[in-house]
Amino acid sequence: MFDTWWNKIEDRITEISGQEYIPALFSLEWVLVGLSHLYGSCVGFRLWLYQKKILHQKKLPCFVISIGNLVAGGAGKTPMALYLAEVLKKIGKKPVVISRGYKGNYRGDSIIVSDGHRVFSSAEESGDEPFMMASRLSFPVVVGKDRFIAGQNAMVEFNPDVAVLDDGFQHLKVKRDLDILLFDFKNPLGNKRLLPAGRLRETLQSSGKRASAIIFTRCSESIANRSDIDALLQFYQDRPCFKTFHHPYIRWWIKKDKKLPEIESDMDALKGKKTVLFSGLANNRAFYDSMAESNINILHHLEFKDHHRYNTSDLLMINRMAQTKEADLILTTEKDWVKIDRNIKWETDFLVIGIRIKFEHPEKFEDFLVTKMEKQ
Repeated sequence: MFDTWWNKIEDRITEISGQEYIPALFSLEWVLVGLSHLYGSCVGFRLWLYQKKILHQKKLPCFVISIGNLVAGGAGKTPMALYLAEVLKKIGKKPVVISRGYKGNYRGDSIIVSDGHRVFSSAEESGDEPFMMASRLSFPVVVGKDRFIAGQNAMVEFNPDVAVLDDGFQHLKVKRDLDILLFDFKNPLGNKRLLPAGRLRETLQSSGKRASAIIFTRCSESIANRSDIDALLQFYQDRPCFKTFHHPYIRWWIKKDKKLPEIESDMDALKGKKTVLFSGLANNRAFYDSMAESNINILHHLEFKDHHRYNTSDLLMINRMAQTKEADLILTTEKDWVKIDRNIKWETDFLVIGIRIKFEHPEKFEDFLVTKMEKQ
């Protein structure tokens, strides 16, 4: 009973934090705004402790790049970490990705999720995003609640020359050489309030002092929110700014319980197909929008909470929904796929959609990375 009650409160807070509002006196919104002021004071005090060297950053013996954001939720950090690691390999570096392993149930200081050739963990143990990155079998992935200790272990095991901190902007304990800050182009600041009244982890003023570069994700040609973008950029003057686009593609295609070899093809084959979507993301709407932009006929979208663990009843419900709607295909994301039982029998063709990051000017971003690393 308590869990049901708390889940309702949690859902309501999530709903409020994604909306613009003027809080009525003694309302839940009013309480959340008060808590956000307290939260902001705590964040500011912690930053002050680091600025005054009362709390000390620790340096790993390699170049460290942090990827993070200000708005809690999906800004494309994991696809960007994947892209960055591949770019680093392309320019001759040996990267390792270090993550907190959010919601992972691993024990100890840290675990090796992959050495770049084999995966040693599960999504339940390491967390969804680290397992997804590790499954690419392209570079080592290490998780740890203390990312300095995780980084030290990565140094011993892999001797990398670059460590990529996934979701590391607010993790100040590890000294970084480059701080890359991501913003969702379509909704860069949410409702502009700090947690829990909104989704901002810290203020623009404080982040502007630390960010080395700004990357806008999920960009579009039209700029409906030009005023928000201009207001944001004034805090990051003289910082390099890059635009990127999310391009969905077919990562896996499963024909009614028969797993085909991995394929990487574009979305053209799905135009006009009747589909049922399901996802458990911080921003489920972004998945829906990207599929709609691919000219897919979306019959229904089943939305779950971020990091949702799919059980048998969930998967049966998805199967039934596809059959009831007479869908041609069931579509989900690569992040959701890592949490699904591979033995499930799909009654409808099942597709896993991945995301490729594309920069407006990729050569400029590579030049920026090379220049920064050469200065060290």
